[in-house]
Amino acid sequence: MNMDAELTYRKDGRLYSAKVKLASDQRAFRLLSSPLAMEILRAAGERQLYARELAKTLRVSEQTVYYHVKRLIRASLLEVVGTNAIRGAVAKKVACTSDGLVILYKAPAVTESPGDLRLSPLASFFREFISDHTFNGYLVVGSPEPHGPFRAAARDGHYAAQLSFALGSFVMATHDFCVRLDTDVKAEKAYESNMILFGGPATNVLTADVNKHLPVRFDETNYWAGLMDDVGRRFNGETDAVVAKVPNPFSPSHSVVVLAGIRHVGTKSAIVALTKQHDEVLAGYSGQRSFARVVKGYDQDGDGKVDRVDVLARYP
Repeated sequence: MNMDAELTYRKDGRLYSAKVKLASDQRAFRLLSSPLAMEILRAAGERQLYARELAKTLRVSEQTVYYHVKRLIRASLLEVVGTNAIRGAVAKKVACTSDGLVILYKAPAVTESPGDLRLSPLASFFREFISDHTFNGYLVVGSPEPHGPFRAAARDGHYAAQLSFALGSFVMATHDFCVRLDTDVKAEKAYESNMILFGGPATNVLTADVNKHLPVRFDETNYWAGLMDDVGRRFNGETDAVVAKVPNPFSPSHSVVVLAGIRHVGTKSAIVALTKQHDEVLAGYSGQRSFARVVKGYDQDGDGKVDRVDVLARYP
């Protein structure tokens, strides 16, 4: 009569998830027209209860409770989770089978292909970073203080805010502070996790550690000289950048996303690529553990700021 489903909805700026029953007809709703049936479901939703306990809690007769419980079990809104023999009779402990009941007025749009839920290309790209609709990982920005072997100070950490707005469309923030400086992640040895790294290897020491594992890499002899791949192609424009995803070399079961430019304006190009043109930039991504795009940023509207990118190279 009813099908199991998951309902995701946004309220007061937060994302909620509920396990629900999809009603195929109106019979289940007729059952819930009884205020007592609703009270039984609310009580059984809090904890598993015997009919006698329900009757005592709701201050009604056991016979009345039995009547409603049987009907709710037949409608798959309650289920028997245990029994107990009492004076020759069998008492049944019941619990709710879902968090609520939903009726659809028309057939919903298909958003799922076999084995791969695609809320959007961006959500799919960050799948490993989502656990129970909550962000699972760190946003790692370069320290604004001189640090690392080049004593460089990062100037692109604030670009993380733009990506955070995009991530917030499909995942909630954690209760912990998920933005970290590269120097803090190093000091705390917190790099065995999912990480989004902002900035090139000269200004983000975690990007330097990951660099050799990328499909297209920053020149190890001079990080500012440009990006290079295994077939000899080089990219050295001021607004050139890499958008890459690889297994975390410190913990291969986790993932690292690198958003980095040769200069800080290049890092902005990578952010524009993911937040404004992810359909184009992530075309061809189907869950590969090693993936990269080289992009070049442009000032399309003539205000002196990067607002558009072209894809220069794809790996794979």
